[in-house]
Amino acid sequence: MDHGTGQTTPSPCCLNITAHMDHRFGGLTTSLPDFCEALRSTESYRSELAAFCVPGETSPGPEKPAVFPFGRARWSWDSSLRQRLRLLIGQADAVHMHGLWREHCSLGSSFAKAARKPYLISPHGMLEPWAFKNKAWKKKVYWNLFEQRNLASAQCLRALTVAEAAQLRDLGLRVPVAVIPNGVLAPPVIDPAPFFQRFPDLRDRTIILFLGRLHPKKGIHMLCNSWGKVCGEYPHAHLVMAGPDSDGQQQSLEAIVAEHGISSRVTFAGMLRGEEKWGALSAASFFTLPSYSEGFSIAVLEALAAGTPVILSKQCYFPEVGQYECGWTIDPEPAALERSLRECMELSSADRLDMGARARHLVNDRFTWPVIGAKSASVLDWLLGGGSPPACVEIAA
Repeated sequence: MDHGTGQTTPSPCCLNITAHMDHRFGGLTTSLPDFCEALRSTESYRSELAAFCVPGETSPGPEKPAVFPFGRARWSWDSSLRQRLRLLIGQADAVHMHGLWREHCSLGSSFAKAARKPYLISPHGMLEPWAFKNKAWKKKVYWNLFEQRNLASAQCLRALTVAEAAQLRDLGLRVPVAVIPNGVLAPPVIDPAPFFQRFPDLRDRTIILFLGRLHPKKGIHMLCNSWGKVCGEYPHAHLVMAGPDSDGQQQSLEAIVAEHGISSRVTFAGMLRGEEKWGALSAASFFTLPSYSEGFSIAVLEALAAGTPVILSKQCYFPEVGQYECGWTIDPEPAALERSLRECMELSSADRLDMGARARHLVNDRFTWPVIGAKSASVLDWLLGGGSPPACVEIAA
């Protein structure tokens, strides 16, 4: 309260800038609105959102971001766009860019520096070695021209995992790194009924669930091939591939399934939202993500929150699964995946329920949004107010 005027002094504002806000573009679009709300819920900061979107892109949930168009050429000549973004950044106390390789990060970094506003960058796994090698020559050019400088000039970087923090150091980045994972908010009641209403033939099946974009980096082709070798041993087992198609990958997966002669043992469910998504997680006996590259999967957190044991690749960077004994962590290669699929199918119902209870315990211990919001606020307190860095921040030696 300002006692001279009787007016309440507004909380400082963090402006979050991202490239997409449609769930079709991956987990970041799911986690970011919740990340903003978690910071707001601390009542220490206002948290606003600006998104650089493709035409026709829609924002999930109640979040209403300031929307800017993609197109580096347009930004080069349209001074009104630049002025609008400068104004938003000028009104903020701190700026936080989410994701890389797009103009939102370069423009946000440049304008924040010009306005002398502290800025953070969250790569969200986009510097993970497999991801960096994808379209490598384009990324190398962009890295040398823009992205390395953007990251090196930030007041702080946010890593989702300890492994991602190490990757940032391996790239020669010496700025402080805060390790702040994503969180999850599960509904109070998780009911499989909405999923079974849509897929009634799966009611009596033991379901293995993949939930995510149908993208090659997720290990989806390996999963379908491995399922073709394993499922014949377990007549009641069924694989559900749930998620939006990415560049026509579903057609190639359907071809693999047909080649193995297991079309009746695999369901391509498309993208599931809301009650259907949580219903699928509840209906599943096991969740699998044999990915070659991940930042920090929201789908994994949701599966654990639903009490569903998981089969993850080591590239999901989720060692807590082993620590809490709520799933399998494997190398992303066929023999390991087939072995873990067999082991999960042989598990007793009682053992599976025990694993599920430990999964929920893990989420409640470490990955609720109030915990994430408090860590984020502590980093902003330090950047804006000085003093000693919070425990989640690592200062380079």
